Amino acid sequence: MSDTIPMIREGHLMKKTLIALAVCCSLITVAVVGIVAAELHAKAELESQVTAYLDECGIEASSIEVHGRPYLIYAAQNRADLTYVDTTPAAGINKDQLLIHRLIDGSADRLTRFITFDYPSAATPIKNADGSFSDSATVGAAPMTFSAEADDAHLRMFADGRQAGEADLPQHAAVRDVSATDDGVVVEVEYASSSCR
Repeated sequence: MSDTIPMIREGHLMKKTLIALAVCCSLITVAVVGIVAAELHAKAELESQVTAYLDECGIEASSIEVHGRPYLIYAAQNRADLTYVDTTPAAGINKDQLLIHRLIDGSADRLTRFITFDYPSAATPIKNADGSFSDSATVGAAPMTFSAEADDAHLRMFADGRQAGEADLPQHAAVRDVSATDDGVVVEVEYASSSCR
């Protein structure tokens, strides 16, 4: 009899410990699920702000990717720090991407656009010594250098000084960089105004 009382006590203690652990695990699970749900909701809020901004600009996005975590903090500030927006490219362009920098309450700090033109024919990029892409590629058997210029309405891409591609611009923009990449000739432009019109 004296042996069974400590065993009963141990059994009760073990049972209480298991119950406490189960309750603790349940609370942690509920908290984690709640945080994940709140993050997803915050991300959706930020994407909604970006969509509203794009709607005002008349831009139809094929995909929107908001960067910056935790989303909860940015959503609480009504701020999408950096957003990648893919749009449907025009003929002769294989990718058209807009970067919206610091969208706060419907206004952006800066707008950058990356337009990737198709090569005139099959090409191999010529890389810099550090491995980064240069403004040149081997097209056929000869090296070719690419450049670009922008005005109030158009972006023109040139291959060895001859026009090889064109894209419409909604406003004046400055060419920031031209790179011959694996996917094509990427021209980076920055809009003069933070409005996308």
